[in-house]
Amino acid sequence: MKVSQIFGMMVVTFLVLLSAVSAAPGGVDLSDPCVNATVSYSGDLSLVTISNSCTDVSISWDDWLNMTILGNIVDGDVFIGDTWVEVDSVLRPDLDESATITFFNPPFAVEPNILKDSTTCSSPECNLTVTTGRMVLEVGGFSNYSLHAKQEFTVYSDPKPELKEKVYQTVDLGDAHRGTTFMCIVQIYGVNEDGEYILVQTNPKRSIQARLFGSPDQNLPESLGYFPTTSGMANVYFDGGVLSGYNDFEYVVQCSSNSTKLVYEEPISTRYSPVGRDVVGRGVWLADGSNAFYIVIIVVLAVLALLLLMKFGRTLGWWR
Repeated sequence: MKVSQIFGMMVVTFLVLLSAVSAAPGGVDLSDPCVNATVSYSGDLSLVTISNSCTDVSISWDDWLNMTILGNIVDGDVFIGDTWVEVDSVLRPDLDESATITFFNPPFAVEPNILKDSTTCSSPECNLTVTTGRMVLEVGGFSNYSLHAKQEFTVYSDPKPELKEKVYQTVDLGDAHRGTTFMCIVQIYGVNEDGEYILVQTNPKRSIQARLFGSPDQNLPESLGYFPTTSGMANVYFDGGVLSGYNDFEYVVQCSSNSTKLVYEEPISTRYSPVGRDVVGRGVWLADGSNAFYIVIIVVLAVLALLLLMKFGRTLGWWR
């Protein structure tokens, strides 16, 4: 056999092997010990599910992927966090297909916002289904997706509550809602050992507080069953003295009008100082007309303290 023939056979063999390798269906080859993958094959196509046991999040591509050219999914192609997933669809356009992302025990008490590449994503491009213990996000193509707690207005917290058992906040719905009356409630969710959110309390408590003089005030939040807004603002509270049995909590305020619903959610700490509120906080609290009863009590106590001081001063001869 001539040398040229031998060389030709070697070239043909190399090309056949190269073609076989390049046409091999792609799998998953990630070094993260938390990552598990399930891959099914049908000819040159792969059906892929990747899950991260450390973050309780999984990605399942809905259709068969053709990864024969770019090969296995490797480190740097896919990232999975506790509330986000990221796929480099520039380097891996073969992964830019519809998929289902499942977040197990996500850290939200109410339905969060969905962001795609830092921009709000909604139906039909992004469809979120919420069930107990999981949130399932269906997407039409791949990019960077993340879930974020809704904070559709501002909440100012008072770190030094007037009463040990009550923690006060001021809700500001913003300039766009100054002329609309909203009904607000405050909900506290405790997080159990399974990561489930359990509704611990809803405020205001339904009761009619007594007045110093006259009949009960029917306009109090406790009588209304909600915190009313005035010029887009409301004074709200939750009961911090009865939050036992849980280490972690989620603070939720929901405000509704006839046509609009706004939500605010954030984690809270129960380590509040029982010492008196600061001047600004006290001013906000006392400015609420529904606290007239307490304002009267404060004024009466101040007058009594002044009279006692004057009598004590005369006894000691400070003044005549």
